[in-house]
Parts: sequence; structure tokens; C-alpha cells
Amino acid sequence: MLTQSIFVFVLLLVRPLGQVGTPEEVEWIKENAQASEWLQKGRYAEAAKSFSKSVQLAEKFGADDERLGESLNGLAEAYRLQENYAGLGSVHRRILSIRWSDASRKGDPAIADLVDRFADVLRLAYFPGHDFDQALKKYQEALIKARGGEALYLAMTGMLVKAELTTEAADLMDRALRTFPTSRRLRYKEAEMLRDSGRMRKALEAFQQASRMKPPPEMPPERDQAQLSFIYQRIGGVNTDLADFDAANTAYKTALEISPDNADARIALGDLYFRRGQYSDALSEYSKVLAAHSNSALPHYRVADAHLHMQNFSEAAARTADALKIDPQLRKARYIRGMALVRMGLADDGEKELQQYRKQEADAQDQINDRRNVIVANRGAAALALSGRGEEALSSFRKAISEHPRAASLRLNFALALQTLGRTRESASTLQDLLDSGLSDDFLVYRSIARAYESLKNEPSRVKYDALSVRSIDAALEEELR
Repeated sequence: MLTQSIFVFVLLLVRPLGQVGTPEEVEWIKENAQASEWLQKGRYAEAAKSFSKSVQLAEKFGADDERLGESLNGLAEAYRLQENYAGLGSVHRRILSIRWSDASRKGDPAIADLVDRFADVLRLAYFPGHDFDQALKKYQEALIKARGGEALYLAMTGMLVKAELTTEAADLMDRALRTFPTSRRLRYKEAEMLRDSGRMRKALEAFQQASRMKPPPEMPPERDQAQLSFIYQRIGGVNTDLADFDAANTAYKTALEISPDNADARIALGDLYFRRGQYSDALSEYSKVLAAHSNSALPHYRVADAHLHMQNFSEAAARTADALKIDPQLRKARYIRGMALVRMGLADDGEKELQQYRKQEADAQDQINDRRNVIVANRGAAALALSGRGEEALSSFRKAISEHPRAASLRLNFALALQTLGRTRESASTLQDLLDSGLSDDFLVYRSIARAYESLKNEPSRVKYDALSVRSIDAALEEELR
């Protein structure tokens, strides 16, 4: 939930405080401190006035100065506590434009408009009809006008992929790579997209290209090494999928030469040995990870699996016991423990573990089926709405919601279907109920309810939810990069 954590938001702006001690700097410190004091005392009008002045002072230091970010965040908090949503939306749009624009056009207001249009495309992803086409056209026009930063393109591409808008994601990645041709992060993201779409040879080429690219000048050497090691780890993974095990072996070892502490690469090398029946070599790699990460369940499990295949059953049982103490839900460890106990002659104990494993597997499969059924229900009901069978679509959504009452996406799309059918007041009510339920405060919900209130000509509510939408999508973009 988005609460008073507005102050936790930190603009990704880094510049030394080069003007510390100047009259402008002293005046900003004084005004910003006064504003913070007003805020703590609950005198929000005075706080807003002081923060507005501190923003004006900070603007002299440049759009990418962290002091401007601090004052803007303070002003946003004052407006939020005042319930001044027009002011809140304006400030958050400015924060968004500073944070996600390219360095050459820092604070470009076209960025906020681009993100608005992008949100409309995402919220209509299940309804690829006329409204979606119009939203897509406006998004593409906004994309031409705005100059986003590398991070914005990365985040937006990831969100498009998750929404299964793969064509739009590929188009955006092409634009990003044309804009930032030397970006290793973007090339890596492109490779991930190719891999996930099953285009393994193309993915391998892209990962290899990323491995040859130089890091940004400001990147610390240790981070460069970690990033490059991770790329070689991914090269190893793709080669493993292509059954080119020698190339995979070379890639994993290169990853470890670059960064010996890359535990994931070492586990992957061990897995490759394991797959080839080289259990002693696999055990050696797993044991190195275990020595460095004894509080993690995974290396305990991997060591146990190697011992099981080497017929060291008591060792396998001991290591899985350690793994399950750390993570009782690690199903594969429970299976290995059950098999080890059976092979040790402890059939009853082993069978108990295997029964628990089967139960956990069934529960996990039920969760997978539940998520899949929600996706299928969304698609099916949305398709009915688009084909003109509106009442059938609504009935289908209602049935799915009764079967999956905590699936926020079903309620959101039900509301969008209502809006498509011209039942805007019911749509707004459904979205309001979704927000009030606590099931979701996703930016898509805020954006959708803002559009519903716009259609109903309820300007105060439209302004409120537009402001909350901007604040929420900013957080969602940042989350996508983690």
C-alpha cells in the first residue's frame, strides 16, 4: 500500500553539493528546514508555502540536483496531507519527469504525458479493440515527443512483456537501442526477451554482444565485474538449453573467473556437472557455495542431491534436514530426504517425507492452476465483450470473481468491461469497491477509476485519482527495475 512513505522516495539524481555555503544554499537550507518543521507540527498550509519557496530556491541548482528532489517530495507530502490533489498531481508529474527523463532533457514534461499514455495501453491489454488501438496510437505519438532515459525504457519494456504485449515491447526495445546504442543493460534486456520468447540463438548473440560492451564511465569496477559475470552466467544458461555443454562450461567458468563470489554461476556450473553425471565435480562446486552461504537452503539441497546420486544416503539425509530447517517449503529437498531415508532402510520415515512432498507439490500445482485459470477467465470474458456479447461477458466475469474472489485483475477487467458497455457509473463503483477492499492499489486501478470519473464529469474525483495514479506508476516503474 502507498502510504506516507513519500519521504522514502529518493530521486535517482546524484550531484555533489557544489554550492554549499553560498547565500543561495544557506537560504534553501533555512527554508526547507522551516517547511519540514511546519509539516511535523501539522500546519500543512504553511508547510506547502515554505516547500514551494524551497523548490524555487532549489531550481537554481539545476533540475538534476538532489535538493530539488527533496523539496518536491516535501511539497508533495504537504499537498497529500492537505488533500490538495491538484497540487499533488502536479508535483508528482514533475518528479516523474525529472526522474525518468534523459540527462540531456532533464525534467522534460513530455515524460509525464508519455507515462500517462503508457498506463492506458497497459490497462486495456485484455481489450485489444478500438479503445486499445486509440490508446496505442496516443502512446506512440507521445513516445516520439519524449526523450526518456535508459531506465524508463527498461522498466516500460518489462511491464509490456508482463502484460503479454510482446510486439509493443519489441518495438520499444528497438527504439531504446537506437537511442542508447552503447547501453549494456538494454542489450542484456533484449537478450532476456529473446530467450524468454524461445529464440535461443538470437538470445545467445545478444548476450555475447552485451559481454563485449563497455560499462558506463561512472560504474564502479566491482559492479562492472558483477554485471559482466552475470552476463556470462546467462550465456552459460542459454548454451545449456541449446545442449552445447562445452560452451556452457566455458561460460560458467569465465563468469567465476570474473567474479569468484558469484554463487548463482557456481551453482549453475555444479548443475551442469550434475547433468553430465559428474557428481563429484558437482558436489565440489555446491560445497563451495554452501561454505559461503550456509544460511541458504539451496546449497544444502544441492549438496544433498549430489550425495544421494553418489549413494551417500546418510549425508543426503543430514543436508536435507538442514535445508528444510531453513526453508520447510523447499519441496525438492523434502523429496531427496524421503528417498535417502528409504534407501537407508527407514521406510516409514521416508514415506512420511514423500507424502509431505506430494502434498506440497499438489498445493503448488493448485496455485499454478489458479493463476492460469484467472488468466484464461480474463481473456475469455474480455473476448466476449469485444465481440459484442456484453451480458455474457459480464456473467463470465461475475462467475470467475466468485471462484477467485481475491483476483484483483478480474475485478479490474470486469470494471473495464462495464465501461466498454457504457455502464460507467457501475464501473466506477466496482473500481471504488476494489480499492476499498485493499486487494489492490495498483496504478492501473487508479488510472481506470480516474477515466471513469472523467466520463461521469466528476472533476474532484478525477483529479484525486489521476494524482494517485501518477504517484503509483512512479513506484511501479522503480519496482520493475529491481
